[in-house]
Amino acid sequence: MTLAITAEHLAQIAGRKTALMPALAEWMNLLCPQYQIDTAQEYAHFLAQACHETDHFKTLREYASGSAYEGRADLGNTQAGDGVRFRGRGIFQTTGRANYLQLGIKKGSRDLFINKPELLEEPEMAVWSACEYWLTRNLNDAANHPDSDRLKKKYKGAVLDLSPVEFISYTVNGGNRGLEERKAFYAKALAILSEAEAGSREMPAMPPMAGLAAAGKSNKAKSSKAKAEKAEKAEKAEKASKPKKTDAKAAAKAAPKPDSNKAKKPKAAVRTVKAKAKAKN
Repeated sequence: MTLAITAEHLAQIAGRKTALMPALAEWMNLLCPQYQIDTAQEYAHFLAQACHETDHFKTLREYASGSAYEGRADLGNTQAGDGVRFRGRGIFQTTGRANYLQLGIKKGSRDLFINKPELLEEPEMAVWSACEYWLTRNLNDAANHPDSDRLKKKYKGAVLDLSPVEFISYTVNGGNRGLEERKAFYAKALAILSEAEAGSREMPAMPPMAGLAAAGKSNKAKSSKAKAEKAEKAEKAEKASKPKKTDAKAAAKAAPKPDSNKAKKPKAAVRTVKAKAKAKN
Protein backbone atom coordinates (compact mmCIF):
# COMPACT_ATOMS: atom_id res chain seq x y z
CA MET A 1 0.00 0.00 0.00
CA THR A 2 1.32 3.46 -0.96
CA LEU A 3 2.26 5.71 1.93
CA ALA A 4 -0.27 8.53 2.27
CA ILE A 5 0.87 11.92 3.55
CA THR A 6 -1.53 13.74 5.85
CA ALA A 7 -1.77 17.30 7.12
CA GLU A 8 -1.06 15.85 10.57
CA HIS A 9 2.25 14.41 9.31
CA LEU A 10 3.26 17.84 8.01
CA ALA A 11 2.27 19.44 11.32
CA GLN A 12 4.34 16.92 13.28
CA ILE A 13 7.38 17.50 11.06
CA ALA A 14 7.05 21.29 11.18
CA GLY A 15 6.11 21.43 14.86
CA ARG A 16 3.02 23.55 14.11
CA LYS A 17 -0.15 23.63 12.03
CA THR A 18 -0.68 25.97 9.09
CA ALA A 19 -3.59 26.68 6.74
CA LEU A 20 -1.65 25.35 3.75
CA MET A 21 -1.08 21.85 5.08
CA PRO A 22 -4.32 20.11 4.02
CA ALA A 23 -4.02 21.29 0.40
CA LEU A 24 -0.30 20.51 0.24
CA ALA A 25 -0.84 17.00 1.61
CA GLU A 26 -3.60 16.39 -0.93
CA TRP A 27 -1.42 17.38 -3.89
CA MET A 28 1.59 15.49 -2.57
CA ASN A 29 -0.47 12.30 -2.50
CA LEU A 30 -1.63 12.92 -6.07
CA LEU A 31 1.67 14.04 -7.61
CA CYS A 32 4.64 12.65 -5.68
CA PRO A 33 4.04 8.95 -6.53
CA GLN A 34 4.06 9.93 -10.22
CA TYR A 35 7.66 11.05 -9.68
CA GLN A 36 8.65 7.89 -7.77
CA ILE A 37 8.53 9.68 -4.42
CA ASP A 38 6.52 7.17 -2.42
CA THR A 39 8.56 5.64 0.42
CA ALA A 40 9.14 6.97 3.92
CA GLN A 41 12.80 7.69 3.19
CA GLU A 42 12.10 9.47 -0.11
CA TYR A 43 9.30 11.54 1.39
CA ALA A 44 11.43 12.37 4.43
CA HIS A 45 14.12 13.93 2.24
CA PHE A 46 11.56 15.69 0.05
CA LEU A 47 9.56 17.12 2.97
CA ALA A 48 12.66 18.19 4.92
CA GLN A 49 13.62 20.51 2.07
CA ALA A 50 10.05 21.73 1.57
CA CYS A 51 9.56 22.41 5.28
CA HIS A 52 12.61 24.67 5.40
CA GLU A 53 11.95 26.44 2.10
CA THR A 54 8.33 27.28 3.03
CA ASP A 55 9.05 28.33 6.61
CA HIS A 56 7.35 25.28 8.14
CA PHE A 57 4.77 25.01 5.31
CA LYS A 58 3.62 28.55 6.03
CA THR A 59 4.29 30.36 2.74
CA LEU A 60 4.63 29.53 -0.95
CA ARG A 61 6.35 32.81 -1.82
CA GLU A 62 9.70 34.09 -0.68
CA TYR A 63 9.50 36.73 2.04
CA ALA A 64 12.28 38.84 0.52
CA SER A 65 11.42 41.13 -2.39
CA GLY A 66 13.74 39.34 -4.80
CA SER A 67 15.75 42.44 -5.60
CA ALA A 68 18.88 40.54 -4.58
CA TYR A 69 18.43 38.40 -7.71
CA GLU A 70 18.36 41.38 -10.05
CA GLY A 71 20.80 40.94 -12.94
CA ARG A 72 21.68 37.34 -11.99
CA ALA A 73 22.55 35.84 -15.38
CA ASP A 74 22.89 32.37 -13.83
CA LEU A 75 19.16 32.55 -13.05
CA GLY A 76 18.29 33.95 -16.47
CA ASN A 77 17.37 37.33 -15.01
CA THR A 78 18.38 39.39 -18.02
CA GLN A 79 15.58 41.96 -18.00
CA ALA A 80 14.97 44.79 -15.59
CA GLY A 81 12.68 43.71 -12.77
CA ASP A 82 13.28 39.97 -13.25
CA GLY A 83 14.66 39.59 -9.74
CA VAL A 84 11.45 40.76 -8.10
CA ARG A 85 9.13 39.22 -10.70
CA PHE A 86 10.71 35.78 -10.49
CA ARG A 87 11.49 35.58 -6.79
CA GLY A 88 11.24 32.20 -5.01
CA ARG A 89 7.87 30.43 -5.26
CA GLY A 90 6.53 26.94 -4.61
CA ILE A 91 7.57 24.48 -1.93
CA PHE A 92 11.16 24.45 -3.28
CA GLN A 93 11.18 28.21 -3.97
CA THR A 94 11.75 28.10 -7.74
CA THR A 95 13.73 31.25 -8.56
CA GLY A 96 14.70 33.14 -11.72
CA ARG A 97 13.36 33.65 -15.24
CA ALA A 98 15.21 30.63 -16.64
CA ASN A 99 13.63 28.22 -14.16
CA TYR A 100 10.14 29.69 -14.62
CA LEU A 101 10.59 29.32 -18.38
CA GLN A 102 11.63 25.66 -18.09
CA LEU A 103 8.57 24.84 -16.00
CA GLY A 104 6.32 26.42 -18.62
CA ILE A 105 7.94 24.30 -21.32
CA LYS A 106 7.33 21.17 -19.24
CA LYS A 107 3.67 22.19 -18.89
CA GLY A 108 3.41 22.59 -22.66
CA SER A 109 3.01 26.37 -22.54
CA ARG A 110 6.38 28.09 -22.81
CA ASP A 111 5.44 31.42 -21.25
CA LEU A 112 2.84 30.13 -18.78
CA PHE A 113 4.82 31.06 -15.66
CA ILE A 114 6.61 33.97 -17.33
CA ASN A 115 3.25 35.68 -17.85
CA LYS A 116 1.73 34.47 -14.57
CA PRO A 117 4.53 33.76 -12.08
CA GLU A 118 2.01 33.78 -9.20
CA LEU A 119 0.63 30.43 -10.45
CA LEU A 120 3.50 28.79 -8.56
CA GLU A 121 1.91 30.00 -5.33
CA GLU A 122 -1.04 27.66 -5.86
CA PRO A 123 -0.68 24.37 -3.90
CA GLU A 124 -0.94 22.18 -6.99
CA MET A 125 1.76 24.04 -8.93
CA ALA A 126 3.83 24.54 -5.80
CA VAL A 127 4.09 20.77 -5.30
CA TRP A 128 4.37 19.96 -9.01
CA SER A 129 7.31 22.35 -9.52
CA ALA A 130 9.20 20.67 -6.67
CA CYS A 131 8.51 17.21 -8.11
CA GLU A 132 9.89 18.34 -11.48
CA TYR A 133 13.00 19.72 -9.80
CA TRP A 134 13.45 16.48 -7.87
CA LEU A 135 13.20 14.42 -11.04
CA THR A 136 15.48 16.51 -13.26
CA ARG A 137 18.21 16.56 -10.58
CA ASN A 138 17.85 12.80 -9.98
CA LEU A 139 17.47 13.38 -6.25
CA ASN A 140 15.69 10.08 -5.65
CA ASP A 141 19.02 8.39 -6.24
CA ALA A 142 20.60 10.35 -3.39
CA ALA A 143 17.50 9.89 -1.21
CA ASN A 144 17.75 6.11 -1.44
CA HIS A 145 21.32 5.95 -0.18
CA PRO A 146 21.74 4.85 3.45
CA ASP A 147 22.37 7.79 5.77
CA SER A 148 25.87 6.49 6.42
CA ASP A 149 26.88 6.77 2.75
CA ARG A 150 29.08 9.60 1.50
CA LEU A 151 28.32 11.29 -1.80
CA LYS A 152 30.59 13.53 -3.85
CA LYS A 153 29.36 16.92 -5.04
CA LYS A 154 31.11 19.70 -6.88
CA TYR A 155 30.59 23.05 -5.22
CA LYS A 156 32.36 26.31 -6.09
CA GLY A 157 35.34 24.56 -7.59
CA ALA A 158 35.69 22.04 -4.78
CA VAL A 159 34.51 18.44 -4.39
CA LEU A 160 32.54 17.98 -1.21
CA ASP A 161 32.10 14.72 0.68
CA LEU A 162 28.49 14.80 1.86
CA SER A 163 25.83 12.64 3.52
CA PRO A 164 22.66 12.08 1.42
CA VAL A 165 20.69 14.79 3.27
CA GLU A 166 23.59 17.23 2.89
CA PHE A 167 23.91 16.40 -0.82
CA ILE A 168 20.20 17.06 -1.41
CA SER A 169 20.29 20.26 0.68
CA TYR A 170 23.20 21.67 -1.34
CA THR A 171 21.37 20.81 -4.56
CA VAL A 172 18.04 22.39 -3.59
CA ASN A 173 19.46 25.48 -1.90
CA GLY A 174 22.55 25.98 -4.02
CA GLY A 175 24.55 26.13 -0.81
CA ASN A 176 24.43 25.26 2.86
CA ARG A 177 21.91 27.82 4.08
CA GLY A 178 19.68 26.28 6.77
CA LEU A 179 21.59 23.00 6.55
CA GLU A 180 21.23 22.06 10.21
CA GLU A 181 17.49 22.75 10.22
CA ARG A 182 17.05 20.68 7.04
CA LYS A 183 18.89 17.79 8.67
CA ALA A 184 16.70 18.05 11.77
CA PHE A 185 13.53 18.07 9.66
CA TYR A 186 14.79 15.02 7.79
CA ALA A 187 15.43 13.04 10.99
CA LYS A 188 12.00 13.94 12.37
CA ALA A 189 10.22 13.20 9.08
CA LEU A 190 11.96 9.84 8.73
CA ALA A 191 10.86 8.73 12.21
CA ILE A 192 7.25 9.86 11.71
CA LEU A 193 6.84 8.47 8.21
CA SER A 194 8.64 5.18 8.89
CA GLU A 195 6.10 4.48 11.62
CA ALA A 196 3.23 5.43 9.29
CA GLU A 197 4.64 3.26 6.51
CA ALA A 198 4.96 0.27 8.83
CA GLY A 199 1.34 0.72 9.89
CA SER A 200 0.12 0.83 6.30
CA ARG A 201 1.86 -2.47 5.57
CA GLU A 202 0.34 -4.43 8.48
CA MET A 203 -1.37 -7.64 7.35
CA PRO A 204 -4.93 -8.48 8.42
CA ALA A 205 -5.30 -10.83 11.40
CA MET A 206 -6.88 -13.58 9.27
CA PRO A 207 -4.41 -15.37 6.96
CA PRO A 208 -5.14 -14.70 3.27
CA MET A 209 -6.15 -18.30 2.39
CA ALA A 210 -8.35 -18.63 5.45
CA GLY A 211 -9.96 -15.36 4.54
CA LEU A 212 -10.64 -16.56 1.02
CA ALA A 213 -12.09 -19.84 2.28
CA ALA A 214 -14.36 -18.03 4.69
CA ALA A 215 -15.46 -15.69 1.94
CA GLY A 216 -16.16 -18.69 -0.32
CA LYS A 217 -18.31 -20.38 2.34
CA SER A 218 -20.16 -17.18 2.98
CA ASN A 219 -20.92 -16.73 -0.72
CA LYS A 220 -22.14 -20.35 -1.03
CA ALA A 221 -24.40 -19.94 1.98
CA LYS A 222 -25.85 -16.76 0.53
CA SER A 223 -26.41 -18.48 -2.83
CA SER A 224 -28.20 -21.46 -1.21
CA LYS A 225 -30.38 -19.17 0.85
CA ALA A 226 -31.32 -17.14 -2.22
CA LYS A 227 -32.27 -20.30 -4.15
CA ALA A 228 -34.44 -21.56 -1.27
CA GLU A 229 -36.22 -18.22 -1.01
CA LYS A 230 -36.83 -18.19 -4.77
CA ALA A 231 -38.31 -21.73 -4.70
CA GLU A 232 -40.53 -20.83 -1.76
CA LYS A 233 -41.88 -17.76 -3.58
CA ALA A 234 -42.60 -19.83 -6.74
CA GLU A 235 -44.48 -22.44 -4.68
CA LYS A 236 -46.61 -19.78 -3.01
CA ALA A 237 -47.41 -18.18 -6.37
CA GLU A 238 -48.49 -21.55 -7.82
CA LYS A 239 -50.79 -22.28 -4.88
CA ALA A 240 -52.31 -18.84 -5.12
CA SER A 241 -53.19 -19.36 -8.82
CA LYS A 242 -55.16 -22.64 -8.18
CA PRO A 243 -58.79 -22.39 -6.86
CA LYS A 244 -59.33 -24.07 -3.55
CA LYS A 245 -61.77 -27.04 -3.38
CA THR A 246 -63.70 -25.50 -0.53
CA ASP A 247 -64.15 -22.38 -2.61
CA ALA A 248 -65.65 -24.45 -5.50
CA LYS A 249 -68.15 -26.15 -3.17
CA ALA A 250 -69.12 -22.86 -1.64
CA ALA A 251 -69.68 -21.38 -5.09
CA ALA A 252 -71.93 -24.31 -6.07
CA LYS A 253 -74.03 -23.89 -2.95
CA ALA A 254 -74.29 -20.17 -3.45
CA ALA A 255 -75.47 -20.50 -7.11
CA PRO A 256 -79.29 -19.79 -7.53
CA LYS A 257 -81.49 -22.91 -7.99
CA PRO A 258 -83.97 -23.05 -10.89
CA ASP A 259 -87.61 -22.12 -9.96
CA SER A 260 -89.59 -25.44 -9.86
CA ASN A 261 -92.88 -23.61 -10.30
CA LYS A 262 -91.75 -22.16 -13.62
CA ALA A 263 -90.11 -25.36 -14.82
CA LYS A 264 -93.18 -27.60 -14.37
CA LYS A 265 -96.91 -26.95 -15.03
CA PRO A 266 -99.33 -28.15 -12.38
CA LYS A 267 -101.02 -31.53 -13.12
CA ALA A 268 -104.46 -30.00 -12.73
CA ALA A 269 -103.75 -27.54 -15.48
CA VAL A 270 -102.66 -30.37 -17.79
CA ARG A 271 -105.92 -32.32 -17.25
CA THR A 272 -108.02 -29.23 -18.00
CA VAL A 273 -106.26 -28.67 -21.31
CA LYS A 274 -106.80 -32.31 -22.35
CA ALA A 275 -110.53 -32.16 -21.44
CA LYS A 276 -111.02 -29.06 -23.56
CA ALA A 277 -109.37 -30.76 -26.47
CA LYS A 278 -111.77 -33.74 -26.29
CA ALA A 279 -114.83 -31.49 -26.07
CA LYS A 280 -113.84 -29.73 -29.28
CA ASN A 281 -113.43 -33.02 -31.08
